[in-house]
Amino acid sequence: MSNKLHIIRTGFFGVNTLIVPLQGNKCFVVDPAGCAASGDQNAVTDYLKAKKLDCAAIVLTHSHFDHITGIAAVKAAFPGAKIAIHEKEIGELAAPPGPMGEGVIRFFGDMRLMDEVAKQPPADVALHDGGTLEEAAGKDCGAQDWRVILTPGHTPGSICLYNSKEKILISGDTLFAWGGYGRTDMPGGDELQIMKSLELLKRIIPEGTHVYPGHDQDFVY
Repeated sequence: MSNKLHIIRTGFFGVNTLIVPLQGNKCFVVDPAGCAASGDQNAVTDYLKAKKLDCAAIVLTHSHFDHITGIAAVKAAFPGAKIAIHEKEIGELAAPPGPMGEGVIRFFGDMRLMDEVAKQPPADVALHDGGTLEEAAGKDCGAQDWRVILTPGHTPGSICLYNSKEKILISGDTLFAWGGYGRTDMPGGDELQIMKSLELLKRIIPEGTHVYPGHDQDFVY
């Protein structure tokens, strides 16, 4: 990659929306969350346009409301961008918020989120464990260097994205700085599963990898 990842903190909980450069002026966006209700619906698209970047894909680490409320805005600005999420959670975006998503919103008790989530379009691509982002972002742009790792626990279809060439891990809400990890007490959460996922990452991700989580600061593994 010619440029480093760029973080834009968006949405209700300041999610780390990531702008990930590919070859040329292509990029993909991870977890866009900015929307009208949080007052930052143009944060991601303004940045992309200012940098003259072409969004090839919108990739979701999982389907929780705080990571997806900005999909529609990015898709409207870049109609050719495919929306990608793991196959275990693609149903949540078929008619959002979906069963798990509605349960999580009710858990937080802020029902205005229902309306924002309901505005989001369905996913185009079902990602698979061990696959790459080539199907989502296209060929000949470097997307094949990004591998999908299924890391359930926070949600059943939570994923991490790993680029071994660049030594970068996008960890969503599976792994945070200082050994933290995503909560498992909401609908779809599983403490045992996330422990297994963290052990998996410990086995396959080398020390010195730069980690970009879904919240808070990025860090070196």
